[in-house]
Amino acid sequence: MTATLALVFGLAVLVVRRRSLAIALVGAQSLAIGVAAFGHDGELVVAGIVLAVKAVALPALLLAVMRRTREPRLVAAAAGPLVRLAGAGAAAGLAVAFTPDLGTGDLHAERAAVALVVVGIAIVVARRPALFQLLGLIVAENGLSLLAVSVPGGLSYVIELGALLDLALVVVVASFFTRRIHMELGTGDTDLLRTLRD
Repeated sequence: MTATLALVFGLAVLVVRRRSLAIALVGAQSLAIGVAAFGHDGELVVAGIVLAVKAVALPALLLAVMRRTREPRLVAAAAGPLVRLAGAGAAAGLAVAFTPDLGTGDLHAERAAVALVVVGIAIVVARRPALFQLLGLIVAENGLSLLAVSVPGGLSYVIELGALLDLALVVVVASFFTRRIHMELGTGDTDLLRTLRD
């Protein structure tokens, strides 16, 4: 159930228009994976706490970035939401079809995790606002977290802490880049970066 819910949240980030809604969806996705970690008979309590903190801290940071980089107008995507959804669904389906059994004992969670990583990459590729591209990286990382909590006995909480610190570093650095792009161009539309020349 958690794997399916996490995948639905990831696909929703791909199609929604509002940045605030996309941030909320990524936070809910992280929280769902964190709650799933608590359901492993106490084996993954620390990982669940780390994921729950991530579900609150990262959206708070991203909302602060969003407030500082207000868009003067809607940044239109190169393709419509149904085209983005169909493309990501096809790519995720192919990735799942060609990924061998990873040996976690939960084939559904494995497939959902692989699909989430591909959906995260699709968000980075298909969405033009820098903040959406950052959300795509977080969705892909949530796919790895989903796989980590589906392993029997779970992966060490040190791995989860390391992933959280790495992700927080990426978010902080990317938020500075997002603000800088917004200051220079007046928008977070990364498509305008193609017009820059030396």
